[in-house]
Amino acid sequence: MKKLWKRLSDTYKIFLTMLLLILMIQLGTLLYIWTFKSEILLEKERTNLSYQLDRNAKRLMKNLSNLQKELEFLALLEVMDDVLVKDIDKRIETLLEKKAKDLGQGIVLLALRADEVVAMTKEKYKEEDYLKFSASIFASFDSQKVLGTLVLLYPYQNFMELKMDNPHQQLWLSSNIIKKREHVIEEEAYIIVSKKLDNRLEGWVLSLAHEKKDALMTIRKVERTLLWAFLFSLASLLFVVWVLSKKQIGILEHTQEVLALKRTFLSTMSHELRTPLGSILNLTQHLMNSPVLTDANALMLSKIESASEHLLSMINNLLQLSKLESNSMTVKKESLDVMLVIEETIEMLEPLIDEKELVLTQNLLTGKQLLVTDRNLFNQVFINLLSNAIKFTHRGSITITLSKKEEKFTLVIIDTGIGIEKEKQVSLFSEFYQAHMDKEDIKHSTGLGLALSQKVAKLINGKIEIKSAGLDQGCEASFTFSSL
Repeated sequence: MKKLWKRLSDTYKIFLTMLLLILMIQLGTLLYIWTFKSEILLEKERTNLSYQLDRNAKRLMKNLSNLQKELEFLALLEVMDDVLVKDIDKRIETLLEKKAKDLGQGIVLLALRADEVVAMTKEKYKEEDYLKFSASIFASFDSQKVLGTLVLLYPYQNFMELKMDNPHQQLWLSSNIIKKREHVIEEEAYIIVSKKLDNRLEGWVLSLAHEKKDALMTIRKVERTLLWAFLFSLASLLFVVWVLSKKQIGILEHTQEVLALKRTFLSTMSHELRTPLGSILNLTQHLMNSPVLTDANALMLSKIESASEHLLSMINNLLQLSKLESNSMTVKKESLDVMLVIEETIEMLEPLIDEKELVLTQNLLTGKQLLVTDRNLFNQVFINLLSNAIKFTHRGSITITLSKKEEKFTLVIIDTGIGIEKEKQVSLFSEFYQAHMDKEDIKHSTGLGLALSQKVAKLINGKIEIKSAGLDQGCEASFTFSSL
């Protein structure tokens, strides 16, 4: 997956990143709802229920207040006065029965005179089962004279059967007076709010319950919608990745075929070219030893030899690059004294340093320093780094330092040469790249030296870093390595 991501174009990367971002937002929203939103909605539902409860409480109290007003109005009728005074109980009984029927709800009406029942609408009842309302009956000829009392009994049972428009809600009253009729409800399945009443219903508690399943129905729908959207987005992302992987696999296979052909071509051509070049070099060197050779011809042959060696070096580099890319480079492990190898290499290249009259400073470790590595590959990296320091330093000095920390060695080569512009340093390990193409006084190479050296260094557990403060500021090349 990591390799596939690296090979994707920027457009594909942006597209996939946007899809992943959408997925993360959806997942985050879903987790938020699952974790927090349900509680928030429950709290909101409790607030709504409390509001509904207040409205129902006011409606209930208003209903009871209306009953009291009805009773008081009925008590003011002159017929009540006449009935009580003249003891016409049949007329009042008829009136009370008609009014009780109009009011409904199981209401019982009584007319009393001196605590004696004159008329009633129901003969058998238990007073403890009713909420009592009363109104005084005054004489029509004297508004200060009380002739009797009109009583309205409201069944407590009505409080236990409060109706709601929403079938998922329940409303009820509870009190110590009607313990035996306590409302039974499964609290875990409901959101319940309660309110203590006052005035006539002091000591009573009005409660409203709403099924959680119904109250959270909206959020559940949102959750399901988000879940399906998340699954759809995930499936879309997987499908896109699958399509891109198929496409990238096709491109990769084609690229690998092209690279294989390139490696085969380079390898074949390198082998084919090395043979005639070797012959040219041998013949050139043979002619240069001829006793009849003139100075002009010797100069010409010297140029042919130099060009042939340069061409042979380039072919060898291409052949090695082909081997590295095809992973066919063989690494031979052997135990060696790294100090001895470094000293031999320095001794081999020291004539070039002396030729340019450069000062060589060595800060190497003492004693035997064992290392398990490929001697030839290690030599190739060190020779290339030291050769570059010599090549690009016209005056001044070269300092070689070897240090060791734990199991890692660090070989640092510092020169006072022409340096490298900072913006060019990022491309130093690119194939065929030359940082000093514009300098005519420098013998140019193929631009494969550092690229090959870095690849070889990785093969033997090493890494190269090049640093420079800028042009004419010298250069620092460090080679970190450890045993294979």
